Amino acid sequence: MPRRGPTPAGPSLTEAERSRFFDHLLLVAERTHQGAEALLRRRAVYLLGFDRRPQVVDWLGDEWRSVAVRRTAGITDLLKARSASVALASTGANDRLHEFVVAMAEPRAGVANLNYWAHWIGESTGEQVDDDFMVEADTRSWSGAPLLRHLLDRLDPGSPHLPLNLHTAHSLIASRPRLLAGQSSVRPRLAEVLERLSASDVLTRAGRDQVAGLHYALRMAGEGDG
Repeated sequence: MPRRGPTPAGPSLTEAERSRFFDHLLLVAERTHQGAEALLRRRAVYLLGFDRRPQVVDWLGDEWRSVAVRRTAGITDLLKARSASVALASTGANDRLHEFVVAMAEPRAGVANLNYWAHWIGESTGEQVDDDFMVEADTRSWSGAPLLRHLLDRLDPGSPHLPLNLHTAHSLIASRPRLLAGQSSVRPRLAEVLERLSASDVLTRAGRDQVAGLHYALRMAGEGDG
């Protein structure tokens, strides 16, 4: 029978149940490390960003510091730094995410970031057995159109992850100069998103430069139609 009356948007947990849930995630993160467990650890770290307890935020800070100085040493450390910085941003500590985005300027890290997103949303297909594909796969093997649409939903001035989302959108379009030319239905939406970002007070200097670059790409795509 159809359910009647108001229903909760999600599971309702008591404070004690919520604490037990996050305590279990923290235990998972502490007990998993490399190899086949690396993905499990990263997912646990990401979800810990929804915990606001000071001791968990401190743990996430330690996780960041344990890999931040080595983040260019290999893809595994890069991804660990990504998970920790995204989780910290969710708690309101977004300085680390800005630092991580700066690291994305390194070409190898930029390729890994695009391949990570494409694989995550299902645009880059195929079964992967380790993280190395993110730096080895040709980013031109997938179109970028689904990823662009995915990112447009996440270019929100209020998002704690805006620096990473904006950087990725800018990198995606910069790596595919013709992408917007083939997305005439997406361009008005992107223009609206960029205007909203420009009117906000949340952009850093790098963010403003990225928005300007996307505005330029939009203008060039429009001129190409004429």
